[in-house]
Amino acid sequence: MEDIPPRSIPPVASALWPLVRPFARPLLMLVVLAAGAVWLRHAPWLDQMLHGAGMIREGVRGRLVFVVGAGVWCAFGLPRQVAAFAAGLAYGALEGLALITVASALGSVCGFYWARWAGQGRVLRAGSGRLGESLARLDGVLTARPFLSVLTLRLLPVGSALLLNLLCGLSGMAVGPFMLATVLGGLPQNAMAALLGAGAGVGAVWQYAAAAALFVLSGALGVWLWRNSRVAAP
Repeated sequence: MEDIPPRSIPPVASALWPLVRPFARPLLMLVVLAAGAVWLRHAPWLDQMLHGAGMIREGVRGRLVFVVGAGVWCAFGLPRQVAAFAAGLAYGALEGLALITVASALGSVCGFYWARWAGQGRVLRAGSGRLGESLARLDGVLTARPFLSVLTLRLLPVGSALLLNLLCGLSGMAVGPFMLATVLGGLPQNAMAALLGAGAGVGAVWQYAAAAALFVLSGALGVWLWRNSRVAAP
């Protein structure tokens, strides 16, 4: 009598993979972002760059180092105001504003494309129920009014820049409007922090006053756009 081979049982991993697969890249993205943010907060070289302005003042090389370091800092969702303050302290208000604008824009675009690689379409397809409806509605708003949506949310003094980068990357938004709105919408808060940094270096009271005025103006404009542009409308 021939031996009957035992029935082959498929591995558990093979059975679960179709369920896990849509979320694999988004989960990897979140893990890398969280680990990178924790590491950067304790990286001594970056701390020295942002708080010890000597190295980043060394001509073109120092400015390139700052743009790369601040861009990485912003890409992982760490507060760009810290980098903008360091830029104002090291280079003065105008040059500091220019450099942090470039750095923060590069960091935002990195987050945008990171999310696009990780989950564009996957999250919308995997969403169900109220979550799926909310994601689809958000995707519709961002895709239909990309420039105005991003500009409004950038101007508001609350919210997460990293979360906005990721949401825009997950949506069907083109990178051009995202980039332009990010640069323009980030100018007031970048200028505010750069003015504070420059003021700390020279003790100019008018720079503190100008920074406070920019903060109020940015928030007021963001709220006005939010209420009148129908960005928040379903």
